[in-house]
Amino acid sequence: MVFSHDVKIMVGKVLPLPVPTPDVVSGVDSLAQMPEILKKHGVTKPLIVTDEILIKIGHVGKCEAAIKAAGLKYELFGKVVPNPPADLVLEGEELYRTGKCDGLIAFGGGSPMDCCKMIGARIANPKPMTEYEGFGKVSPFGWYKLPPLIAVPTTAGTGSETTVAAVISFPEKQRKAAMSDLVLVPKVAVLDPKILVGLPPAITAATGIDALTHAVESFVSQWASDFTKRFALRSVERIFKYLPTCYHRGDDLEAREQMLRASFEAGVSFTRAAVGYVHAIAHQLGGLYGTPHGVANAMVLPHVVEFYIKHKACNDKLAACAIAAGLGSHYEEYEAKDYEGLADKFWKAILDMNRDLQIPTTVAQMKPQDVKVIVDRAAAECHGLQFASDLGYPVPCRFSLEEITEIVGRLVPPAQAKL
Repeated sequence: MVFSHDVKIMVGKVLPLPVPTPDVVSGVDSLAQMPEILKKHGVTKPLIVTDEILIKIGHVGKCEAAIKAAGLKYELFGKVVPNPPADLVLEGEELYRTGKCDGLIAFGGGSPMDCCKMIGARIANPKPMTEYEGFGKVSPFGWYKLPPLIAVPTTAGTGSETTVAAVISFPEKQRKAAMSDLVLVPKVAVLDPKILVGLPPAITAATGIDALTHAVESFVSQWASDFTKRFALRSVERIFKYLPTCYHRGDDLEAREQMLRASFEAGVSFTRAAVGYVHAIAHQLGGLYGTPHGVANAMVLPHVVEFYIKHKACNDKLAACAIAAGLGSHYEEYEAKDYEGLADKFWKAILDMNRDLQIPTTVAQMKPQDVKVIVDRAAAECHGLQFASDLGYPVPCRFSLEEITEIVGRLVPPAQAKL
């Protein structure tokens, strides 16, 4: 099945820009359609960007076999690691150029997707990696066109197969940088549930809650539209219905495909409505400790939702999430007085699901003296103080530094807190 559409993103809450949505090729064994997809986009020799694990377990081999059977050539860059560093992008770019490639296949989770997008950015508009940071720095005014990029997600969570963003690490600075541009959106997303069978339960869990974070943060966003809200709520509904099944019975193809859909829908929503405090804090955990992004989001999400409820900033929206999650009835008319109770049910349901999926609650390497650094960086990212071009995230309310400090402090292991 293939579909596509086009909507708009609000930059700085005032400037609407068209955001393309990838064509979607989905279903069992949809990966076999790769040769036709490549030919449709004029690609004769793609660079496959992935990681060693996916190569070893044979998933990438299925993609290679399909390409070979069609008489096409390709290059393989399989060195991607979690929180990909800038140097890795440059190495992938070199292989693309020396191999005379003319297209890209991002095969993996968020890290291969991010690395692949920025390889494309370097091909289209080469400049120092730090100069892509922010929005619209890859291709100002659409001047530069990336090579065709086909995304094959192997986890159901990041939504990177549909987003304008990539996150790259700078280890020497102990930080991660977000790079966003309309041209980074892949041309096609291939959603094949067979690829997810055998995915370790811990990764299934973290990436699934990552998708939930995208859906929730975009739904409560001040930039949310009727379009993004529909996608976000569908994602919440699918996640609560199918993620536990994927975790406990990983060979269930129906549940796996539904989670791929949920991840895609959340990606469509948050790439237009943005994210908030959960991501602002999670990015710092990834930059300082290498915490996988999905794990970081999963740890932080319930704490941020709890503080939103305390602020009464978006209880109506959290109540809608609760109903989508099956914690209320679609057929009952709720009044404003019911919102806080439903929002509270939703928060507790997130906590319960995190426990069921064995999501960590603290960051093992984190020390009490790290809290201030994380708080300062997260506040700068979320409140728009870090970069002149960054107007901040459209969160439903603003937390004080003391509140952000309390949230971050909860992530310190008790043993570390006593030292």
